[in-house]
Amino acid sequence: MVDDQLKIEEFKINWTEIVERVKILHGLITLAVILMTVFLISGVFLFGRLTTEGFSWYLLLIPVVFACLTFNYQANQMTMEAVAGYARSVYSGWDKYYGSHKQRYQLTSFLKVLPLLLPLLIPFFVAPEILSLQILRWVDLALLALVIFNFRYKLSRP
Repeated sequence: MVDDQLKIEEFKINWTEIVERVKILHGLITLAVILMTVFLISGVFLFGRLTTEGFSWYLLLIPVVFACLTFNYQANQMTMEAVAGYARSVYSGWDKYYGSHKQRYQLTSFLKVLPLLLPLLIPFFVAPEILSLQILRWVDLALLALVIFNFRYKLSRP
């Protein structure tokens, strides 16, 4: 009886952790959408007012912001999936529920991270001539590579 109560309490704690992580993930996606909108509108206004060099700086700093958001998203996603994996191993029925729930949303799952990933592609469209901007472009590309590498946990899931 006591063991069952402990399992129920542990399940509640794990469920609360998963729910909180999902809230954080959705908050990060919402923030990414808002920031993308702000950067897009700002870019339209800055396009004619900044020099080519200044606008290149503006464009190449955007991926740094989104890479940081994406790393935070990935860390929360991995933690949530680890807790869900633990719950799956301990509680019967969880695997069936979680697996069938995730299966229905695979495409949606990819589409929801696009606001985080699309701005990371900006360095492919900016070819600066100034050395400092070239370095920033390479930093952006390195961050993109790290983001892609960090998504490897998605491939290792059963």
